[in-house]
Amino acid sequence: MLSPRLRFAIAVAKSASAASKWIGNKGETLPGRILLAIEPEAISLLAAGKEVILISGTNGKTSTTRAVASIVSQLGEVATSGSGSNLAWGAANALMSPAPFAVLEIDELHLPAIIAQTDPSVVLLLNLTRDQLHRMHEVKRVADRWHVECTEATNTIFVADIDDPFINYATVNAINVVRVSFGGRSHPDGAVCPRCGSYLTWLRGNYSCTCGLTNKISDAKFKKGSAAYRNAILANLVGEVVDAPPIAFTETQLERTVVKDFAGKTAHFRLTKNPASWTEALSAELHPEVILVLNARQVDGIDTSWLWDVSFAALRGHSVIVCGERALDMAYRIHVEGVEPVLANSFEEAISLCKRSDISVLSAYTAFFELVM
Repeated sequence: MLSPRLRFAIAVAKSASAASKWIGNKGETLPGRILLAIEPEAISLLAAGKEVILISGTNGKTSTTRAVASIVSQLGEVATSGSGSNLAWGAANALMSPAPFAVLEIDELHLPAIIAQTDPSVVLLLNLTRDQLHRMHEVKRVADRWHVECTEATNTIFVADIDDPFINYATVNAINVVRVSFGGRSHPDGAVCPRCGSYLTWLRGNYSCTCGLTNKISDAKFKKGSAAYRNAILANLVGEVVDAPPIAFTETQLERTVVKDFAGKTAHFRLTKNPASWTEALSAELHPEVILVLNARQVDGIDTSWLWDVSFAALRGHSVIVCGERALDMAYRIHVEGVEPVLANSFEEAISLCKRSDISVLSAYTAFFELVM
């Protein structure tokens, strides 16, 4: 039974949310902020009566959370954040729902605290790769935090993609782990073992260390495939843990992609927000004409030096147009790699310069949502 304080906090939070929406705001984080301001223990208190599933990783959190929520919804009503709000107040907002299940996307830095507060039944760990350093620590520092909490969370089952050595390290001492491999893949920060500091031995995407850390030993093994393919399998493995029937997902359902018409042309948008997502997008099939949109606002990454962590060789042979607030940064980066772009002052100008009817658009976070949402 909810305490009077918590009931009051929920009532105030819901009223604030309704008022915010009435004046035209989305009201996605305000309720959670108010709830936690009035009752700091709200997350723990609300999670106590639910079966909680958490999803975290550098890339793929939002789409995979939606997939897991769809799978678990076959068992009953699910509380989740459809907007992708993944900090503490986003979790608090979702947990106000009376649903018996909660499937929550959680930011990497907030994951240890949310695990401690919710005592989840399952946690899905997708990956840990480099992100914008102004808002995310080095990969090893995040992995160290995860390692501590995964070891201490003795009631939780972790579903872990151990082809990522940092995920393997995070769960190496956890009591309940489903270790999953997709035949191995390289990691941009995987030269040194995150467990002992020795150099990892890599062979065809598989790694091993003298300390025993390796992806060659797993509980479930699948063929290689794209990030969307891997995340679809991982989502269904979470469903298997909670006895939910599997759902078949197409790869496009687990990619942040949108198709939208502009001035009689079809733009195939894909969200590219950090080195890993750019690498994944550039490995996919691209149309002959490609527009790259780069901003440098807070969520995009204020410092664009991370562009040098990405190989743009896949753009060779394509007609490339660059726009956005940091178009010059992008133009110089791909010029160095042998791609000569055309600069445009706006997306509207960029698409008007395209001669074909279908165009691939790889877009930074803020531009993606401004153009397609």
